[in-house]
Amino acid sequence: MPAYLIPSADGLPWLTLLLLTPLLGMALVGLAGALRLDDRIVKLGVLAWTGLPIALAAVIAAGFNATATADGQAALQFVEKIPWIDAIRVDYFMGVDGLSLPMVLLTVVMTPLAVISSWGVTSRVKTHFAMLMLLEAAMLGYFVALNFFFFFIFWEFSLVPAYFLIQIWGRENRRYAAFKFFIYTMAGSVGMLLLFQVLYLATRYAGLPTFDLITLGRLGQGLPVEGVTGTLREIIFNYMQHLGVADSLGRYPLLYTSIAFWAIFVAFAIKLAVWPFHTWLPDAYSEAPVAGSVLLSAVMSKMGAYGMLRIMLPLVPDAAQYFAPVMGGLALVGIVAGAFGALANISGDVKRLIGYTSINHMGYVMLAIAAAAALPGGASQDSRAIAINGAMMQMVAHGLSTGALFYLAGVLQQRTGSWELNGLGGLRTVAPTFAGVMGMAMFANLGLPGMAGFVGEFFIFRGAWATLPLFTGLAVIGLIITALALLIMYQRIFLGPTGEVAQGFADMRPMELWSTVPFLALLVVLGVYPAPIMNLANAAATQLVAVFLQALS
Repeated sequence: MPAYLIPSADGLPWLTLLLLTPLLGMALVGLAGALRLDDRIVKLGVLAWTGLPIALAAVIAAGFNATATADGQAALQFVEKIPWIDAIRVDYFMGVDGLSLPMVLLTVVMTPLAVISSWGVTSRVKTHFAMLMLLEAAMLGYFVALNFFFFFIFWEFSLVPAYFLIQIWGRENRRYAAFKFFIYTMAGSVGMLLLFQVLYLATRYAGLPTFDLITLGRLGQGLPVEGVTGTLREIIFNYMQHLGVADSLGRYPLLYTSIAFWAIFVAFAIKLAVWPFHTWLPDAYSEAPVAGSVLLSAVMSKMGAYGMLRIMLPLVPDAAQYFAPVMGGLALVGIVAGAFGALANISGDVKRLIGYTSINHMGYVMLAIAAAAALPGGASQDSRAIAINGAMMQMVAHGLSTGALFYLAGVLQQRTGSWELNGLGGLRTVAPTFAGVMGMAMFANLGLPGMAGFVGEFFIFRGAWATLPLFTGLAVIGLIITALALLIMYQRIFLGPTGEVAQGFADMRPMELWSTVPFLALLVVLGVYPAPIMNLANAAATQLVAVFLQALS
């Protein structure tokens, strides 16, 4: 294999084991159903089983060399590459780098919280926990797959368990929310699927038919690939000329990479909930069961940003640079709209309020991606890499804090019987531990200095200022309004005079407390010492943005 593909040192297929572990857990849940085991045994068994992916991910992280680079890119490590369908050049191709490993770690860490959030489920318990295992496997597969065939299968298949979690165990409007979520993502994926058929045919015309995301990314960035000459832009244009399309649409290479850009961008922008593709998110997050809300917000929304970093920027850097102001503008609108959407729900549904803050936070990630690609070309490689590093930290911090907030909102609903903020107040006097824990999660979410969210936002603003100063300056509005919405939410729940709800309101139980403490501890540790995430992502981010120092046109 090329120098930038590094298999595991001991020869063990660690990524396959990681991927199969949740699937085996799902099979064991099915066996428990066939044996009619008690639901409580299933719940305890699934919670214990989620420790296995954490252990495997820890082994992978311990053996990962964060500084390894080769041939102009960050090295892919723990690579497993086996021919799968020779006729169309599909390989079973798995690997991790600094962009994917943080997402893998986030996925395995958040799944136990989703399992604990489902402790109160009494209907179709075994099916519910099987869906959680299937969703974890699909998300892990998405982050480690490096051939588009498998990448797309995991991308689409993650919709299935998420859809059923909302459809079966959601709230009153669950059917509408599940249908909207499914259709939005499926519709956005059609363009990307068609594009990759064209890319396969174009590379076949050039003499190297491939669905390999790394090979396509190297071609897109102008890095050498054995067996083919020219960049992906030239390969696409030559194929358009061969088909005669260029005679009708024009002999402009940027036109065809721009079409490719929008096919990719729309698919991932929907999942990332970039304005105006965000309207599915408040419904899905608010109507999903708590476990669904935890995984949708903490992990699934990050699939969109990861796709942009893995596919969009490397494959079509010229179009990404050309449309960077558009991406930045959409990010800014999403940041502000998400913040005001949260503010509009301070007297309404607490899950909907948290959902709108997610739109706001994912807007910062979109801003970082736009800034990494944008002109002026004189912006340093460091500034662009800082933006991507900030985006990676923001995704991890947002996953931890928002997952914890949704879990705590579920705890609140169990005690009050309602998701509405009206009628609450004064709960700090009867539940001081609950107030303290939710206060920490809230401050982490709004980016309090000393916690991980602040580090992500600071790096995004620092990096984005070099290329998109106007959008970056205006995005501060979102910081202020989101903080205001979260503070008012906290005030309405815990401060002020006590209401009827406070009578008999129980403080946090030990299991509830210890379910959230690890996430809050991680938020504090990463806020004070962010190097573990920054070191993982830095080499990959630096190599990724190197192409934007060229004079792209």
